[in-house]
Amino acid sequence: MLVSGPADVYMEQAYVSATTCARHNPDATLVLLTDKVTADGWLQESPLSAPFKALFKEIKVVDLDASLSRMQRSRLLKTGMRAYVEGDFLFIDADTVVARSLAEIDAFPAPLAAAPDLHARFAEHPHRQATINMCRKLGYDPSGDEYYYNSGVLLVRDTAANHAFFRRWQQHYLEGFAKGIRPDQPSLAQTGSGGQIACLPDVWNVEVQNGVRYLKDAFIVHYMVTNLAGGKLDRLYLLNDRNVLLRMRESGGLTPEIEAVMADPFKGYARMTQVFAGEEVYFFRTRRYRWMRERYFQGKRSLLEFLLKVKDHLCRK
Repeated sequence: MLVSGPADVYMEQAYVSATTCARHNPDATLVLLTDKVTADGWLQESPLSAPFKALFKEIKVVDLDASLSRMQRSRLLKTGMRAYVEGDFLFIDADTVVARSLAEIDAFPAPLAAAPDLHARFAEHPHRQATINMCRKLGYDPSGDEYYYNSGVLLVRDTAANHAFFRRWQQHYLEGFAKGIRPDQPSLAQTGSGGQIACLPDVWNVEVQNGVRYLKDAFIVHYMVTNLAGGKLDRLYLLNDRNVLLRMRESGGLTPEIEAVMADPFKGYARMTQVFAGEEVYFFRTRRYRWMRERYFQGKRSLLEFLLKVKDHLCRK
């Protein structure tokens, strides 16, 4: 799926994802779902247009309201995609690397399935309370759910129940958007509250920040979930770096550094990467950590650093 323009790097992300999918699945039918604004504009104008479009057997164009933002159009495509694509399909977000053949998905015994968000049961989800708060704005309380599902990879079979599910999902999303809720996962949780979504094994949607345990056996590696793309830290994953993706645009195709990650997803991790687990995972998701991190990057001469240095000096005495 692609809603894109020259100001973003979504086409570059989708190019990487589709290329890895095609290389590992030469017999698969790749379908690109896009909106008319993208199809008539950036899909024709980008330096990557020709090789990118050649990856797909079919390009489905949906005429959406051009006055909507790219984010809104993207969510409308995603929540409505069951009506636009024929047959069973595996939806894969653009910010992914396909690591191997996906043929095993055909045998998965469920009409609709997704993997757990952040590789956690909902009782242990690092953003549990914030997620509950968003869902409650929709009129749904997910506190008793076993899983909160990530919408980046979805197995969707062509059934009447799934067509109805997606219609409800889009309606719930629009209702949530009117209340200021921008992500599509709260409305997915609300729509799936009756247990319609089966749990995909974690290896089908490996989030790089939380899923190191599953990376060796990953079918699909999902990298933008780190939310570091605009931060000041070195990127956790190479493809989080906008400049890396823009070099594809400059060169008119895949670059050696991206080819290395496509061949071995482990190569995407930053040269210096430290792994945290247990309670430290929750600490790094707190407001306290974000507050300290922001002030740390204001410089080591910050007041916080000075006070901590004084404290250490006094404690040594």
